[in-house]
Amino acid sequence: MIKILSIIFFVIIFPKISLGNMIMHDLINVLLEVNKPKTLEVAKKLSYLNTSDKTYNLIIRKSNLNINDANNIAKAIKQVDLDNGPKLHTISMSFNDNLKDEGVIAILNQIPKETSVIAFVECGITDKAGEAIIKWAKLKEVKNLNGIYIEGNSFSKEMEQKFDQLRANNPNLTVLSEWASESFKEMVKKSYN
Repeated sequence: MIKILSIIFFVIIFPKISLGNMIMHDLINVLLEVNKPKTLEVAKKLSYLNTSDKTYNLIIRKSNLNINDANNIAKAIKQVDLDNGPKLHTISMSFNDNLKDEGVIAILNQIPKETSVIAFVECGITDKAGEAIIKWAKLKEVKNLNGIYIEGNSFSKEMEQKFDQLRANNPNLTVLSEWASESFKEMVKKSYN
């Protein structure tokens, strides 16, 4: 029943959906179910994808997402990939401090290996998610990764050293795990919604 109601809601809100976007339906539906202003905005943007679109970005910053939301979004991302939909280029769930390690790891376990940028700035994560990020970045199938943005989390000095090593071993990969300065932090928080 809930699924039927969400489809009706989806058709009413997004009446001009293209046939090609039906492949994104699971992800759009999950974003509608999360029902936060930013997730509704992102769902609407995804509804405008065309069959010719080869990639998409999933930018859900400052949305008060939690571990349950992350699990549901992760499954929907995986379904888009299984349905041969557009490839996820950039995922940013930054400034969602209730994601925690479990939420970020759930996302990492489901995002496609072709993803180029991952961002989990100030998501309440620790070394546990830090290890998972490094492990994911080192997978041989991960070839297009060029940015990891994870500032403002609680990483140990040992984990920061591991991030330094990841940077050293991958000169074309940007890894930002600490705020460069307080002014940079304030600029990012004001600029990125």
